[in-house]
Amino acid sequence: MTKIEIFRKNQSIVGYKASGHSGYAEEGSDIICASISTALQMVLAGIQERLNLNPIVKIDDGFLDVSLRNIEKSKFNEIDILTETMFIFLKELTKQYPKYIKLVEKEDK
Repeated sequence: MTKIEIFRKNQSIVGYKASGHSGYAEEGSDIICASISTALQMVLAGIQERLNLNPIVKIDDGFLDVSLRNIEKSKFNEIDILTETMFIFLKELTKQYPKYIKLVEKEDK
């Protein structure tokens, strides 16, 4: 199962973390892992390449941790469009494959 944590502060997503493999299919054929990975990394690429911002990123096999806490608050109007779209997609994916994805929202301190 893949666990995805969404961290919010004042309603904005200030970070997200995913760990584990879904176990839906063999590596390389797992459409759920591929969907999750694409959604998370597409948002990261948009933040880095389109908005020219530098979040704190940790990445490893089956693990991605993105922190936006170091980014100026004034940039969050643009970031929110990307992160909220990602969240909507992940919520729908979780509804379709609840055995393989655990999506958790946490309030950031």
